[in-house]
Amino acid sequence: MNKLLVFLGISLLFLMIAFFPIHIFLRVLSGMLAVPFLYIVFILSYSIYQFSEFGGNYQSKIHDVIVSKVDNDSGKILDIGTGSGSLIIKLAKVFPGSSLTGIDYWGENWEYSKAQCEENAKIEGVADRIQFLKASASKLPFRDAEFDVVVSCLTFHEVKDCHNKTDVMREALRVLKPGGTFVFMDLFLDEAAFGERAVLVADLTDTVELKQEKLTEVLDLPKLLLNKKVLGNAMVFHGKKTK
Repeated sequence: MNKLLVFLGISLLFLMIAFFPIHIFLRVLSGMLAVPFLYIVFILSYSIYQFSEFGGNYQSKIHDVIVSKVDNDSGKILDIGTGSGSLIIKLAKVFPGSSLTGIDYWGENWEYSKAQCEENAKIEGVADRIQFLKASASKLPFRDAEFDVVVSCLTFHEVKDCHNKTDVMREALRVLKPGGTFVFMDLFLDEAAFGERAVLVADLTDTVELKQEKLTEVLDLPKLLLNKKVLGNAMVFHGKKTK
């Protein structure tokens, strides 16, 4: 939402200049500069609508995909980058025998908070089984092999305090028990964030049995959500930790 406001503000600034009584060249230039920012505003606005409950509800649909890959019906579950708590709450309701922990950095640029997560869990009647902690995905405050299941949705590429995203993923796997299940959905096809996929996979498969699926293979998406800046690079990595 903050990114949307920034691009909207820049667009309006250029448009104001374009209609200001100044040299025609500057007005035309400002109008041209406004176009790409208006396009980004449109894509972001459309994405927010499609992810919301009153739109396409694609956030919930993506969470359903993640939940469907979890084959443990009890034990300890960790959600890395829990946001508003929507995914971990869904896991708590599907797996009533589990105990769950959600971590997030909840930085100033996000509209979510720990208090909001706790309130959402209380409303859904699962607050007694979920613990929320403020922490970075790059340095999880847990022992090795502490969890039976680790999930994460669109978080690793957002981690700012660790440039190497493979290291962030390895940290997530560190706290997973051997034989435990992991389900990660992220922009794994984005080489700027994750590097070459073959290298990324090779760096992970020494400790896991890894299955890879493009998000489009498991979920029908509107064409505009396939933009590379939205979900065009999205994949689901899932499997079990071997050692």
